[in-house]
Amino acid sequence: MTTVPAPVLASTTAPLTKPLTLRLTDVKFSDGAVAGEADVTLAGVFVFRGSPAELWDEMQKTWRAAPGDDELKSAKPLAAAFKAGGAPAWEATLVAVGQKDAADADVYKPAEAGTPTYFVRGLVKTTHAGVEETTLGAPSPTFTFVDESANKRFTTQFDTPTTKPDEAHKVRMQLKGDAMQAAGYLEIRAQPNFEVEIANCDGGGNVLAKFLLVANGDIRLTPAAGAHVIVEGDIETNKILYAPSGGGAKQWLS
Repeated sequence: MTTVPAPVLASTTAPLTKPLTLRLTDVKFSDGAVAGEADVTLAGVFVFRGSPAELWDEMQKTWRAAPGDDELKSAKPLAAAFKAGGAPAWEATLVAVGQKDAADADVYKPAEAGTPTYFVRGLVKTTHAGVEETTLGAPSPTFTFVDESANKRFTTQFDTPTTKPDEAHKVRMQLKGDAMQAAGYLEIRAQPNFEVEIANCDGGGNVLAKFLLVANGDIRLTPAAGAHVIVEGDIETNKILYAPSGGGAKQWLS
């Protein structure tokens, strides 16, 4: 009986935007021989999500309940290529960023509160001593994807962590303080309306004052609660609409 160890991962946390290498090695036959390139006709890995586990079905472009091993042996894995040099090994490259399912949703997502988690299993088809065999390997440790921008002082963010620049409808440029809290941001939006927003934040990263260029051409200045809009200089204007101090409807200043 052939044995296939769990795929080797570089880490249990992987940057979402970088390819993840999945390595199969130390494949052994029942007589103790280590499988080499000539013994293996197919090598690959299956990707699973969560618990109870779901399998990523590349043919149907969807996550589905993980099937039993017999069905899994006939499924199509993410292909792994033989790596020359050193001990015999096969490597698959998982590119998580930008992958979409049949509903155009992101296939892989950065973890929030520890979820979602993923794991992989290897599949190897071999011919040895005249015997053909298809073998599934043990599951790898669970791993998560991380959004690296969370640890950067200056960031540029699009609609989601996996949105590409040519697909973006929103971009936010943000600077963080020493404690990685937001100091302020500039955000440009193309949906649902064309708007530009500038804001600064307090020590906890909460918005204080905000300047908004609205889609209809209005300009809205919103100071923090209890704060004022202060103009140090002359003001020239046409008309002023104000709220009387005693209450009631707004009035035009004549």
